[in-house]
Amino acid sequence: MENRGSLLAVAIPLIAFKIWFEMLLLSYAPDRGEGLTWIAATHWPLLIVIGILIAGPGIAIYRLVRVRRKREQLRRAEWMIETPSYGPRSAVASRPQWSVWETVSRLERRE
Repeated sequence: MENRGSLLAVAIPLIAFKIWFEMLLLSYAPDRGEGLTWIAATHWPLLIVIGILIAGPGIAIYRLVRVRRKREQLRRAEWMIETPSYGPRSAVASRPQWSVWETVSRLERRE
């Protein structure tokens, strides 16, 4: 992150100038509607940049939530666990599962 200082050294004066320019436009425009029209005409690239900055992390968060939901569904399907949507998270097995000892015993009987 050694470039953060140089990025801020350029970005902060540009943003300050944009805010100052908006105040000038609103104060010297003949009416409020014309001033807002000029602001919209001169600041539309900023809206695109803000949209891209919001969309990038938004897509990553959406994919993360979707993968976590799928992983939870696979875990429930594998272990046949039903979790209630109320109260404490206690897992109730829908059918008995093999214990480790019974699995080892079945594997040893194959000899």
